[in-house]
Amino acid sequence: MQITGTAGQPSTIDEYTEWNARQLASQSVSRRTLLAAVMAGAGGYATAQFKLADAAFAAGGGTAGTSGTVISGRHLSFVADRHGHPSNAMAVTAQLVNRDGMLPKRLRAFVEVGTDPGRFGHRFEADIVHLVGQYAIPGGPIGSQFYAKAALTGLRADTVYHYRLRLSDGTTSGEAYFTTAPAQRLGRYHEVPAPFTFTAFADVGTNNAPTDPRYAWSADPDSVKAAGGTWPKGVFDNNYYADADPVASPTTGTDPHPAATLSNLMATQRPVFTLLAGDICYADPGGSGLPADDTGALPGSTAKPGTNLYNPYVWDVFLNQIEGQAAYTPWMFATGNHDMEPLYGNTSFLGDSPNHGYGGHEYRLDLPKNGPRTCPSVYRFVYGNVAVISVDANELSNEIQTNKGYSDGAQLRWLTSTLKHWRTDPEVAPTIDFVVAFFHHCAFSTTNNHASDGGVRDALDPLFTRYQVDLVVQGHNHLLERTDPIRNGKPTRQAPDGSTIDPVTDGVTYICAGSGGRPRYPFRPKPDATTAPPPPGVPVPTEGPQALAEGQRYRGYTPPGGANTSENNTENVINSYVWSAEGTAINGSGYPQGTKVPEEVSWSQVRYDDYAFLAVDVVPAALGKKTTFTIRTLADALPGTNEPYTEIDRITLARRAGRARIRLDPGHS
Repeated sequence: MQITGTAGQPSTIDEYTEWNARQLASQSVSRRTLLAAVMAGAGGYATAQFKLADAAFAAGGGTAGTSGTVISGRHLSFVADRHGHPSNAMAVTAQLVNRDGMLPKRLRAFVEVGTDPGRFGHRFEADIVHLVGQYAIPGGPIGSQFYAKAALTGLRADTVYHYRLRLSDGTTSGEAYFTTAPAQRLGRYHEVPAPFTFTAFADVGTNNAPTDPRYAWSADPDSVKAAGGTWPKGVFDNNYYADADPVASPTTGTDPHPAATLSNLMATQRPVFTLLAGDICYADPGGSGLPADDTGALPGSTAKPGTNLYNPYVWDVFLNQIEGQAAYTPWMFATGNHDMEPLYGNTSFLGDSPNHGYGGHEYRLDLPKNGPRTCPSVYRFVYGNVAVISVDANELSNEIQTNKGYSDGAQLRWLTSTLKHWRTDPEVAPTIDFVVAFFHHCAFSTTNNHASDGGVRDALDPLFTRYQVDLVVQGHNHLLERTDPIRNGKPTRQAPDGSTIDPVTDGVTYICAGSGGRPRYPFRPKPDATTAPPPPGVPVPTEGPQALAEGQRYRGYTPPGGANTSENNTENVINSYVWSAEGTAINGSGYPQGTKVPEEVSWSQVRYDDYAFLAVDVVPAALGKKTTFTIRTLADALPGTNEPYTEIDRITLARRAGRARIRLDPGHS
């Protein structure tokens, strides 16, 4: 049965998952029987999973036990209490993989923790959870994965802890370590936290695909031979980079594996945490949360209308790809459109909340559970003098509406309450100098593929202006773009490379950091009356920089032929657009989508269309003294530099420490 998005058919993730559950319930073959058949045998998924996990287990210093189970994909996350302070706890998650696809009965998992290398004085038992999923569509994927999850509590603030995972059969992982956050500061502004750095990016993916044990793919789309093989490039990995890409070109590029490289480069900055603003691994390459059907995943083909391709084992590749960093530094995730995975419906963690495609994340990741109950990827935490909030932009998007409105307003009510608490509470506000929000769909961007989302902008920009959010990290557009500071949708000043910004008076800085490794997107083409129209009433220019295609704009960039001769290198882009909810309809791919409205912008300060990440250096200060928040953009393997990364932009946000409390005008909530 196909779901095509026609009248009467499901159109939201909640409806898709309900449909799938009904179809599965009517089938005579049980999910457990089908899982066993797919996982078993030398040619089953279990063997493919085990080979990948065993290699990661050995590389991480693991020691085998008696059952043949290995531990891979270790990653950390802050455990934040209701106030959002992660100073006395840490969450640890790892994947458990056995050769036969199942775990031994009565197997138990523990995390051993201590403050000295090799000495573990405390032991925490981990829950072992089984994430399973099956689609009723005959060509739909089947998933079976096991994860060990533990919350390490009662820790001391600002302390280095060493840890390892141990299974009851004697298996142990290699040793890793982490540092807890600085102590919570409430009331008066007391101790000054030490300077720290965090990193951020989005749209990462993998540079390897999981092995597919069912098929050996042929160059002929109609010919599929039985046997184990690998997926074609670009189906379930990032490897469809264009030859014209100066960094990731498969023939002349300086770095053919930017997704893996950027994760490793971030370690050079010694971050205390990393933010990933959605589109994590691209197990769903379609990115619209449609039902999963892999029968169209042959070379040169795409998913059938009304469905997406989906491969749950891409997660295995991704978690092993980041383990070298995420086993030592907490990685905090927001959800993007490629993270809506309706294969699983809801999990036991989510209870009776709406189906939104995040059930798998509840098992694979450990996100703080201090946000609205129905929004598992919405949460907050405070590190030092910086407060961070994760927003689910899928719930607000006008462009891709399969999850729009699922919380029935709960997310925005909670977000408003949280920002108000941080900025107005007389006990809390003096301890928080900077506020960072991160989410996926861009409120402000000029990229050709997605540009700006009006649903996200309309919901968030007034709130962020009112409560003086300092930095917004976005993704979705596969490049790097920074705005000038913005208040209520308008730029307040120019802020070129090297600027110091006063967020109180200047406003919010928005950065699209969707440059994490997925093949790059272009900026807007030359203005054209039909394909790239300027706003109504603005004529298509015939000369000058606005008559040119949008170009790059960053430190050290030299446009072909000189500035504004072959590219428009100004802040002004007359042929950008914003997604509107007006005219929403089911598009050709089978999901509800809004429409593009042309807009002219004057806030596009920095643009780079290859691979980069953000490193943010925070220097707290004593009460009343200047505290700074410096945002550095580091580009991967910039051609001609012969360096692993190059700084291409830097700005500094400055405030007076302990003086961020605001007093709202009467009538503001």
